[in-house]
Amino acid sequence: MNLRKFLLIFIAFVFFKVTANAQLITLPRFFSDGMVIQRETKAAVWGWTSAGCTVNIVGSWNNLTVSTQADSNGKFNTFLSTPEAGGPYTIKFTANNTEKIISDVLVGEVWICSGQSNMKLRLGEADMWRVSGDNNSNIRFFEVSVNRSSTPQDTVKGGQWRYGVVPNNMQHISAVGYYFARRLQEKLNIPIGMLGSYEGGTNIEEWTNPSVMTSIPDVLNAYTAPSAGREAGCLYNAMIYPLLPYNVSGFIWYQGENNVSRMQHYDKNLKAMVADWRKSFENKNLPFYLVQLPSYSSSWMEFREMQEGITKTLNNSGMAVTIDVGDNGNIHPTNKKPVGDRLGDMALAKVYGNTALSFSSPVYRKINIEGSKIRVYFDYADKGLKLTTGTKPLYYEIAGADGVYYSADARIEGNTVLAWAIQVTIPVSVRYFWKNYGVPNLFTVDGLPIAPFRSKK
Repeated sequence: MNLRKFLLIFIAFVFFKVTANAQLITLPRFFSDGMVIQRETKAAVWGWTSAGCTVNIVGSWNNLTVSTQADSNGKFNTFLSTPEAGGPYTIKFTANNTEKIISDVLVGEVWICSGQSNMKLRLGEADMWRVSGDNNSNIRFFEVSVNRSSTPQDTVKGGQWRYGVVPNNMQHISAVGYYFARRLQEKLNIPIGMLGSYEGGTNIEEWTNPSVMTSIPDVLNAYTAPSAGREAGCLYNAMIYPLLPYNVSGFIWYQGENNVSRMQHYDKNLKAMVADWRKSFENKNLPFYLVQLPSYSSSWMEFREMQEGITKTLNNSGMAVTIDVGDNGNIHPTNKKPVGDRLGDMALAKVYGNTALSFSSPVYRKINIEGSKIRVYFDYADKGLKLTTGTKPLYYEIAGADGVYYSADARIEGNTVLAWAIQVTIPVSVRYFWKNYGVPNLFTVDGLPIAPFRSKK
């Protein structure tokens, strides 16, 4: 064997060994350059290496070494004590004389946004994606690649952290998720990380842990997968389970269009899903904020009412009312900034203590019959109401004992609305925006729309 051939074989051998060693530490895809990790907590970190191998992990914010041992399958789990918000930092993993370093790590607040196509709608498709701070590197977004599985997956299929190092990089991620993060970032002035796990045309059953679905058989039996591979739990297995147990601050959820036809089961399904997600992420009180479906050409009135009822009975939850930003001819309305802003204000007020913010649209509380008129009282209307157009609130209807509703006149009186219809002399009930599509003109003085409602007899 000549010297040249020997050297080539030797170099190939060394390259093979180095490459093999470099593979000895594998991390979840979201443990990668540019990641955001939850502040001031015991943050879960995990990965895979050789079975029984000792892994040393160091966060550069304190340079303390945390050691753990991989189990018989090669998986290791431990926790890093994270500091207050800041960065950039590095996290170094060492095992088997090899090293893996995650760079440009920020410490801040991490949220999950999930749901179907209106959560997925891209920032570049929204009405005004070119907003100040679009390339703000303190807003970072990891979008989980779409995948389905009949069994729980250890890792997500794909994805990367997007942030301001590339001009216009953020236009490819969820508009609602981005505006939510932007609202938090500009008020808290700390890094915000979003994990986006969503897909268009999906059902809540797909996002629910399969074991939970079997515990609610009436809900499971009512679900018919639209195609093979879309059985209950398939998205949970491939797009939620692999994120566990990453430390997060809460969830925002925009889904329901696909479940309107089975809405009688949605209340039970959503509450079971939320309870399981909270359990899986090891915090039974994680906030869960949903988007009420907007106005559209379809009859979503009862579904919107049901969504409000869920948030009234589900602990640490909330609802962003979007009745004013719908689109009669487009099931994917592109005015997403108010949606993200309202979810953000809810989190700022309820999680981060910014009580000066008006975080909730007024919701129906009670009525009082005053002769031939009905006075409507609201929660979250303390600052008063206003009209944005016209001289009277639109879309009020009054009914008597026969249950027949007539278009009503109405006027604002302080933080209440007084409504009446000349056809009804003895009113019994009132409803507001009980229609498919419309452009409301009744808002709070802070610009939040009144939630649609119907009074109960």
